[in-house]
Amino acid sequence: MTRVFDVRTEPAAIAFAAEVIRQGGLVAFPTETVYGLGANALDADAVAKVFSAKQRLLNDPLIVHVGATEDRPDVISELVRQDILGALSAPQHAVAQNLARAFWPGPLTLVLPRGERVPLIVTAGQDTVAVRVPAHPIALDLIRCSGVPIAAPSANRFGHVSPTTAQHVLDDLDGRIDVVLDGGPTPIGIESTVLDLTEIPPVVLRPGGLIRARIEALIGPLRDRSVGAEDSAEHDARPQQSPGLLSKHYAPRAELRVARTTAELIETRRVLMGQGLSVGLLIMDAQQADCAGLAPVFTLGHDLDSVARNVYAGLRALDSAGVDVILVSEVEAQGIGEAIADRLKRASRGRPASTPSD
Repeated sequence: MTRVFDVRTEPAAIAFAAEVIRQGGLVAFPTETVYGLGANALDADAVAKVFSAKQRLLNDPLIVHVGATEDRPDVISELVRQDILGALSAPQHAVAQNLARAFWPGPLTLVLPRGERVPLIVTAGQDTVAVRVPAHPIALDLIRCSGVPIAAPSANRFGHVSPTTAQHVLDDLDGRIDVVLDGGPTPIGIESTVLDLTEIPPVVLRPGGLIRARIEALIGPLRDRSVGAEDSAEHDARPQQSPGLLSKHYAPRAELRVARTTAELIETRRVLMGQGLSVGLLIMDAQQADCAGLAPVFTLGHDLDSVARNVYAGLRALDSAGVDVILVSEVEAQGIGEAIADRLKRASRGRPASTPSD
């Protein structure tokens, strides 16, 4: 049975959950991005339970969440000392430390050489490890009280829509994990940005909650990874460099399609309903007048920050309404929109709203 604690009214729950982590159990907890499913990152058996609970592929690595180290300002050197990170080159250390000083705690994950204390199951057998310091106070308290780094993917069934509330976690994992710490909705709602520092210049593996422009303002231009074979089964079967790179991910039960315009959204809805399908709409505030009278509809907000915060909740809400197809308008891939567009592409597998068969 999964125990649920509202940390806002039960602060002692952190200590209880930390003991669960130390004993090899699984705890779901809020970060500033989405809810994570945590286990002791140094315990291979505990980490294996994460993969089992989520039914996650072993070729998809986890992010190791570490605590803030205000008393040791060179957090990268501290992680090397702890053997969480392996030996770094001088350029790697300099770039990593600049990024850590600027953006940790926060929604930035760095991929660096793996330290020997990190089990290979965490990294999909690879010699690199993804690390970050989360910004959510509950996450930081849990790491501090546990006394160990915490390996934590999103707290959902593998490939499904990421959770941004404790109820989303329970919808997917109730009875499969030990504890859920309820800290309310997550403030960003989109996973962390993942940056590979083993290459020069660094490579954006996954756009996320920290926008590209802020990173480039600090360390200069970034490269994007090659995506030529991304949609192939061969690509998905290989060990992944980072979480969130599989061609289909973040997906609702219903089929998701992405429209170019509001007019296309409405016309595609008409066509699909004419085929006997039920259709839900994810829309922004500016689309409400054009979509008046259409149901079911989930409104995401007035700007891209609101869309990021609400898009996963919207996908889950329309799934719960039992629709066959969910339609959403594409967003401009700028700022946080780059991450939203990435998630919509993977959740829809790039399927446009209108297809020749329509």
